Amino acid sequence: MTRTIPSSDVMGRRSLLLGLGATALSACTRRVQMPLETRNETDHDPLSRFRLFADDGSDEWRKHLHPPRSLPETYAGPNVLALSGGGEDGAFGAGALVGWSARGDRPDFDLVTGISTGALIAPFAFMGQDYDEVLTRVFTQSAASDIMRMRPFQAVFSDALYDTAPLAALITKHTPPSFLRAIAQKHKAGKSLLIVTSELESARASVWDMGAIAAAGQYDLFRSILRASAALPGLFPPVNLRYSMGDKTYGETHVDGGVHMQFLAVPNFAFTTADHKLQGGHIYVLINNTLNPAPETVARSALSISQQALTTTGRANALLQVNATQLYAREMGLRFSVTSIDPSSGIVYDPSDRFSSTYMNALYRHGSKRAQDGTLWRNA
Repeated sequence: MTRTIPSSDVMGRRSLLLGLGATALSACTRRVQMPLETRNETDHDPLSRFRLFADDGSDEWRKHLHPPRSLPETYAGPNVLALSGGGEDGAFGAGALVGWSARGDRPDFDLVTGISTGALIAPFAFMGQDYDEVLTRVFTQSAASDIMRMRPFQAVFSDALYDTAPLAALITKHTPPSFLRAIAQKHKAGKSLLIVTSELESARASVWDMGAIAAAGQYDLFRSILRASAALPGLFPPVNLRYSMGDKTYGETHVDGGVHMQFLAVPNFAFTTADHKLQGGHIYVLINNTLNPAPETVARSALSISQQALTTTGRANALLQVNATQLYAREMGLRFSVTSIDPSSGIVYDPSDRFSSTYMNALYRHGSKRAQDGTLWRNA
């Protein structure tokens, strides 16, 4: 498969105003007129009930990774699903999950994480196969016009080349209050849904506890984080968060979680801290990309060379993460499985036709077929 893969799918922004107790939080689509300050890392984080940072220690992580309230006698450890970024290649992951359901051995996940296009898939994967129809509709019936539109005149003076208001509407349509209430119920039962964004000011990765956000009724925040996780800097608009503490107003700018990592399967602290509670579980890593691409000809232009270099960097980072996660699983006695797009699939990507429905449908069928015939996962 000849493919130049972007590190992210695209996300838009829209205004929101959220009550967070004494904290007012908003995501804005325009410049904030009032002066904003940057919160120091040592300051209290008013969003701590909803998020932690990827580099936090075990105590902070355990606040958000609560165990199920009751476990059946047959419980063999947690099932973890980590979904990577990959733009329109998310159609592969959607098809894989739907085909896995059709095969009949898809587990109920205790923890689902998502970054970029994986963030769009994650809520529906978290809720289980009853929402496969939504995944199918989003990734096989959507075209570029449902996701983004070019800013031919404003691009030079704005924060992004594309306006992704259509995708903002698509997210809202498929995350109605009833769906978010169902996520909240699953969260209260001990399951976890985590989405990663990158904050520009602090250069840190925020890990958002989406179940806690849904349980608090902060639906606009939930949707905004999905968009922020996949806001590729420069191409797609970032999400600007602002909140007040006392007489000061603070601002944060969040972009694609893929800036920090390709997927989240194991917290950073766990690589140096033994946690025997995880023994017996299974980690599934679904890469919406090719880890071992076939050679391709790259045009000798600055844009083509830069794009190929960024794509190679993303793939290399994903492969390093896969290897580290596999070693961790082996040390901890967990099972580990990984999948990615088969470079010999024959599906050809045309970079001039972003979010092509023909291309996405082909990838969806590729993922679904491999899941149903049992060739999706490589186990270690």
